Amino acid sequence: MAQREIDKKLEEDYLNGVITRYDLPRAVDGEVRFEFDEDMVLPFEYNENVSDLIYVETEYCESLNRFFQNHKGLRLYQMYRFIYLPNLIDGYGVSEQRKYLSPQLDRDDVKIDIDSSYPLQYLWYEEDKKKISHGMFLFISNCNNRGARFIQGHFYPLNEGSDEDVIRQLDDIVKKAHSEYSLGGLYSTIQKPDIEEGAAEDYADQLFSWTLKDDEVAILVEEVRERIKKLKEKGIAERLLLNLVKDKLKFSRLIITKDMRIILPDFHSMEIEMEPINKAVFLLFLRHPEGIIFKHLPDYREELAEIYQKIKPLGLNERAIRSIEDVTNPCLNSINEKCARIRGAFISKFDEDLARHYYINGNRGEAKKIALPRELVIWE
Repeated sequence: MAQREIDKKLEEDYLNGVITRYDLPRAVDGEVRFEFDEDMVLPFEYNENVSDLIYVETEYCESLNRFFQNHKGLRLYQMYRFIYLPNLIDGYGVSEQRKYLSPQLDRDDVKIDIDSSYPLQYLWYEEDKKKISHGMFLFISNCNNRGARFIQGHFYPLNEGSDEDVIRQLDDIVKKAHSEYSLGGLYSTIQKPDIEEGAAEDYADQLFSWTLKDDEVAILVEEVRERIKKLKEKGIAERLLLNLVKDKLKFSRLIITKDMRIILPDFHSMEIEMEPINKAVFLLFLRHPEGIIFKHLPDYREELAEIYQKIKPLGLNERAIRSIEDVTNPCLNSINEKCARIRGAFISKFDEDLARHYYINGNRGEAKKIALPRELVIWE
């Protein structure tokens, strides 16, 4: 049987559950290149302009640990960074980031420990740990072993020595990594639909996913973008922090007060603030757990106006009426702008994994809805 046929049979067996990933032949050599579970959370975002080499060790090496502790932020070339995991947490004020990821927390300060052996718990093959002493790992994502996805780690040994010796070794490692891999970001070939506003009754629906995913289109308030940017610039990816603290996803009840405020009592009585028209749209969708199809928005114009009047009893002026008409017109992009701002109001307060249950979402051609279980919604 040809190797291609063997690989195809193995892939079919793996995908059908006949065999496990441990029954698959290695995809890489297991000496220099290693297979890691795709669930491993790395402390960086993939970026076409920057590549990260992470220090990993199976046994504690005093001199190498001291080197990285004394050389925080070491960078020999513009597009390469060296990551020493304990430095990400050491002296790092995690309270703001921690509360952003887990807003139900009671404590402001939480101790988080991580050491340089962290990635090794995700090795596919336990015996591979014996082949690694201490050195730098370059991780490559989006790899596939006969149907089993994995992260590939290329290991570059690093030996003890003077600071000059270690820097010289790191310089050689960077040059090797650069010559061995074509490193860069992945570019999507999917383009934003090129349609003219007002040209079709499903115009808003066609652009919905683009408006939510593309910050340039989404018109998310500047404060939201700045907050998230600052979180990422702390040097540790939100996903890694979330993985380390291992809090279960916990929803808060959502209270709509008599004066139409949005309160999350289980997140320390957090208030979600929005402009009146955005809040009216949010409350309209909250009223309809079955969701609303965008091309049917004109049917909800009167109800939206009623909600708006409760938010702004004296505010239904000509400008407000025009906003209500625009947002319920599926031939315009107004509803997408409002949904983007509603999303921004939540992700400015807490992580997207939680926030997506609170803002309006849905697939093209389907009803858009708020996923939060309605037993958690309280209307005063």
